Amino acid sequence: MTADDRIDADLPRRLEAAADATDADDALADLLSEAAGTVRDQDLQLDELQSELEETNEGMVALTLELQEAEERYRRLFEDAVEGIYKTTPDGSRYVMVNGSMADALGYDSPDALKRQVTDVGEDVFVDADRFEEYKSAVREAGAVENFEYRVRREDGEVRWLSDNARLTYDDDGAAGFRGGVIDITERKQYEAELEHRNEELEALNRVVRHDISNDMQVIMGWTEALDRHVDEGGRPALDKIATATEHVLEITDVAREYVETLTGEGAPECKPVALDESLSYELDRQRDVHDAATFTVESPIPSVRVTANEMLNSVFRNLFNNAVVHNDSDHPHVDVTFDVRADDVVVHVADDGPGVPDEQKESIFGKGEQSIDSEGTGIGLYLVAEHVDNYGGDVWIEDNDPCGAIFSVALPKADAPSSA
Repeated sequence: MTADDRIDADLPRRLEAAADATDADDALADLLSEAAGTVRDQDLQLDELQSELEETNEGMVALTLELQEAEERYRRLFEDAVEGIYKTTPDGSRYVMVNGSMADALGYDSPDALKRQVTDVGEDVFVDADRFEEYKSAVREAGAVENFEYRVRREDGEVRWLSDNARLTYDDDGAAGFRGGVIDITERKQYEAELEHRNEELEALNRVVRHDISNDMQVIMGWTEALDRHVDEGGRPALDKIATATEHVLEITDVAREYVETLTGEGAPECKPVALDESLSYELDRQRDVHDAATFTVESPIPSVRVTANEMLNSVFRNLFNNAVVHNDSDHPHVDVTFDVRADDVVVHVADDGPGVPDEQKESIFGKGEQSIDSEGTGIGLYLVAEHVDNYGGDVWIEDNDPCGAIFSVALPKADAPSSA
């Protein structure tokens, strides 16, 4: 607002002077005085409005600059993002917006080249047409998808794998499109395929080796039993060592099978209710036959409860019992088995009178391949125990035994325990 637009600043003073000069008509004088006051108030209001307008203009300028800076930041983030970003038409057939990383992922020189040359995403980009339909259906039904994997064909014909996080978006006119971000996972998929192939080879080798070793060991056991009546007392210790070694080799083949199954299994194995007393009694009888020099005492009765486990529960007890005997420095190891039946689980304590486990090894001893110096074991028995118990949703830990030895405790969830939900 200029000076010409403003009310004459001298007008209020002249109105007041006229009022003072009008002695004959008091009413007119009052009217002139009131008019002067009104003009003065309006002038003040105009000053305030002028100030507010200037502040508003300054604020609008500042806001415009902020919006411009935000737009520039967004544009840089969009263009420079490592992730490939795109937006499609409502039917998903064409790209209406892509960044440089998206163009790179699909092998095009620029985003404009990608948008110009790809006339049908389902045919020009997706290798599998059915997968493209699954992608569109999944986004439309759920509103978004995460880590949706599919193969794409690049501009040069190379096939790559992408992982897509996409969602449904709406424009001002209500038309829906797809907006997503992709990363190239080709190397990961190749590694997964190679790993799966190696696992298959490992399983096949494991079956063959175990079959051949088991057959040969059965033959050795048969000949050992046949020689029993022909060996004098002087040769009996050697014959007993052969029998013991044969049993040990057969046990190693069982451990190898369990180890390979643990490594190559897809996800957590299925669990089911297992009778604790049946599994534990079976392994105790087996260990007493294998380790006739060891003494196994068991708290009676064994709890008659079902725990959440599977057929590998026998392996858990077998490895714990075998560990208690093999690593014992006594000629006649003693193993004591006790129980704690709690509201949601059952704890099985396996105590031995061996050299014990140092504090610094109580956690690492459950690691793959861990074993003590001069150990006769393979170093994977306790690892398998920890893996199986973890799959059951249980826990395993070590404490010192009094006066010597170690206590291995395994907590197994009750299969019939009430839900905590």
